[in-house]
Amino acid sequence: MKLQFLRFALLVSLSACSGDSASVSDAAPGGQHDATIVIDEESRVAQYIRSTQYTKMVLEIDSVPGFEPRAGAQTQLLAQLDSILDKPQGISVVNDGTLVSLGEDHAWTDAELFALADETFDLAVDEDTIKMHVLFVDGSSARDTNSGRILGLAWANTHLVMFKQSIEDTCSGGVTPPLLREPLCEGAEFSIWLHEVGHLLGLVNTGLPMVNDHQDEEHGAHDVSDACVMYWAYEGEAAVDLLRDRLVGGNEDALEFDAECLADVAAVRNAP
Repeated sequence: MKLQFLRFALLVSLSACSGDSASVSDAAPGGQHDATIVIDEESRVAQYIRSTQYTKMVLEIDSVPGFEPRAGAQTQLLAQLDSILDKPQGISVVNDGTLVSLGEDHAWTDAELFALADETFDLAVDEDTIKMHVLFVDGSSARDTNSGRILGLAWANTHLVMFKQSIEDTCSGGVTPPLLREPLCEGAEFSIWLHEVGHLLGLVNTGLPMVNDHQDEEHGAHDVSDACVMYWAYEGEAAVDLLRDRLVGGNEDALEFDAECLADVAAVRNAP
């Protein structure tokens, strides 16, 4: 997970990091970090969060026909980013390209995804705009196992992929009451997408310094709290299961960043 772009499946989190990041002093006793944060303005993490170099952000979306993002999930994601990032000229989405379907039975390898991302990350933007690349694909991940499916993947602080067909299959399964399928699928898509964006922003402790220690080191770039969307299990089917249980119980709350993750972003955003 360092800058050498060690590309793990999201079960251990794909993120480029520490050499391309802001830095923080060593932790003080009790897990509280020193409040002084030194910002590397050239790091992509800082460029996403701050307005020093880029005052606008664009999410460049390339998708397989029929597997485009839900409007509701997209709206929620933009609202979340707008509330935590310093982009005074706005954050927007551009549906840029159409991806060729490889079929519902295709299992995407890491190599295929990395090549696809490199080939399609081509939207022209103004000099004051930074891009984040989002792929929506059919098929599934070649890293799926009998223990669970991977629903999203992020790497190099730049690209993420949403395995939309796997998300749809998971959220619309037979155990979901028919009236709850659409709100569940929308909520699941938003939360998985936010989880992946969190990794691109350097969460947890992979490019974005921690104000307080909240990394689940056993599970890599993830939060120790199961109340946070960055909890390790929420990159896959566990997020859908939790959201389903909430909906059945009358709770429509989405899985979002917790206070610790928000504090990490705010510390970089607000640093002098």
